[in-house]
Amino acid sequence: MSEQHVTEQPSLPELGVVLGDRFRLDEKLAAGGMGAVYRAEDQMMLRPVAVKVLLPALLDDADIRRRFRRESSILAALDHPGVVKTLALGTDDAGRSWTAMELLTGGTLKEAIDREGRIGPVALVPIVEGICGALAAVHDHGVVHGDLKPNNIFLTPEAPGVKLVDFGLSKIAGLDRLTKTGEVIGTPAYMAPELLTGESEPDGRVDTYGLGIVMYEALTGAQPFAEKNPGKLMFDIVMGKKIPLSEAAPDVPPKVVAVVDRAMAAKRDERYGSPGELADAFRAATG
Repeated sequence: MSEQHVTEQPSLPELGVVLGDRFRLDEKLAAGGMGAVYRAEDQMMLRPVAVKVLLPALLDDADIRRRFRRESSILAALDHPGVVKTLALGTDDAGRSWTAMELLTGGTLKEAIDREGRIGPVALVPIVEGICGALAAVHDHGVVHGDLKPNNIFLTPEAPGVKLVDFGLSKIAGLDRLTKTGEVIGTPAYMAPELLTGESEPDGRVDTYGLGIVMYEALTGAQPFAEKNPGKLMFDIVMGKKIPLSEAAPDVPPKVVAVVDRAMAAKRDERYGSPGELADAFRAATG
């Protein structure tokens, strides 16, 4: 029998660890295949913060490391009320990249949809406007979110009421590998067709598409693509074979349906050219 070598998987840091000689990890809030988010204490400013720690395996590519540092630095310098504030970033002794951010109060749009079932067009207007305002700001700085979904949209009790989180992580850690190896990492149901085919360099219209999916889900309480098989799901996304919004929620006004359909058009040239254009169209459609 030949000797089997087991590769040790990178681990997440233990509670109590202090990152950057400043942020003490106090509680694990969430964990997944990319890393974990902790509630931490900022020992310099004496306030609670959130710290996201990425696994070293995600950054074993020099280009991915470069893009991660670039986008994290841009977001750290970007001061926009609709974007979660990045406070600091670094790498620990184990090679795990971490980012310290403001700790948000409230809940995700996903939690709101699960709780309410559906969100009406008028109630959705300020959420869409908040998302589009934040997207416009980051697009102006050359950053694409790349992973818009209800779990990455945070609804807060404080103005402006909407915060975008997890900027660029799917694009950096997943979509690069998708175009190189055909392996899908992330949330395919919210990915624009060009991300799945790798035919062109992604631009801000991938976020327009993702927001269209989010709007569809908020208005109907369901996703537009019902296929469970991953391969068939990706085929349906690329071909634009969705359950029509007018069927999933017949009470949604036709003008609103038209805006959502254009936002999530399979061909990116048919989508809105900017987040502001989409926000204006949705506001007008709701009357």
